[in-house]
Amino acid sequence: MAQDKAPHIFISCGEASGDRYGGALASALLSQAPGLRISGLGGRQLAAAGVDIVQPVDELAIMGVSEVVRALPAIWRARRQVWRFLEESSVDLVVPIDFPGFNQRLAGKARQLRIPVYWLIAPQVWAWGAWRIPSLRRSLDRLGTVLPFEPEFFGQRGFSVFAMGHPLMEDYGSEEEFQANLQAREGRLEGNHQTLTIGILPGSRRQEVRHLLPILKITGQAVTGHLPGTKVRLIVSSAPDLDAKFCQELFGSEAEVTTEPLPTLLPRIDLALVCSGTASLEATLAGVPHEVVYRTGAVNYWLAKRLVKTEFIGLSNLILNKPVVREHLQGQVAPLPLARSLLRWLARPQERKGFYEAVREVRSLCGPPGVWERTAADVLAHPSLAGSGLEGA
Repeated sequence: MAQDKAPHIFISCGEASGDRYGGALASALLSQAPGLRISGLGGRQLAAAGVDIVQPVDELAIMGVSEVVRALPAIWRARRQVWRFLEESSVDLVVPIDFPGFNQRLAGKARQLRIPVYWLIAPQVWAWGAWRIPSLRRSLDRLGTVLPFEPEFFGQRGFSVFAMGHPLMEDYGSEEEFQANLQAREGRLEGNHQTLTIGILPGSRRQEVRHLLPILKITGQAVTGHLPGTKVRLIVSSAPDLDAKFCQELFGSEAEVTTEPLPTLLPRIDLALVCSGTASLEATLAGVPHEVVYRTGAVNYWLAKRLVKTEFIGLSNLILNKPVVREHLQGQVAPLPLARSLLRWLARPQERKGFYEAVREVRSLCGPPGVWERTAADVLAHPSLAGSGLEGA
């Protein structure tokens, strides 16, 4: 790397959680190395951290075969823009964060250009697509993992691995806050005359919301109907990239729609209906009894059943390899069964006790806070930045 220019890192992240993680990483990098130049593909939080956005990610946060086909023109435009930037801008290190549909091709392009790649948040090849492992290994120099079983899985397959710990512990790692929130929630769940607050967390992808939210609305109505003597309050979490107006129009006055971040919202939630994904792990780490739901288009589900090799889809269930929370897939996502299953948490204190024991185990396995400071230090120690004066900054 040339010594007469600022070291240059390119960060690539997609969808809401990746953008949040990218912003946290960029802040930690610039704190430890103020002279660093960072550019990237991302959204608002990456930009707010001081990153020069080469390509916004708004149109790329998609999932499923049919959605990808419709978004192909946007994907191709973004790819051309990023490829051109890498070819012309003297990037020293590419740091993809999750988002494998786009980032695995990015890693391959960086390899062609002889730019080292440090991938953070490993693709879930342990769940599906094991055939990707050899090409992924060839395109990476180092891999940052977040789930407890991943260091062994990837290390056995020849990857250079850095065990980051899970980034969510930045928000949920305080044991004192966890215990206080748990006691307050249990007090509400055991009370006979208090308001029961149910969170509806439909996910951050538009097509997931389209498939799930109308069903979850009726489920909320069914829960209310089952509790005639209890005041039930519904709160719908709208991710930053979703249309909160759509959510509010669907629910009307029956629910509060909020864009409040989950770490501040979940302490107020007593029970929840949660789309599978990062939010389901957040609900577990926060100690909120919940049901995991997943519903998508028929073609996408048909493919997923044939590709996915894991027994569970909920992250907390995967981490412990046992059913910490109940999962409802596709045709099982129906209002009355969902309502009855959610109300089991209210009627059975022993189930909640077992859930809390599992939650503590998951929290322990996800590691301590300080994830991005540790990860930034490891990124800055990469040989591609050696001799830049960044070490120990």
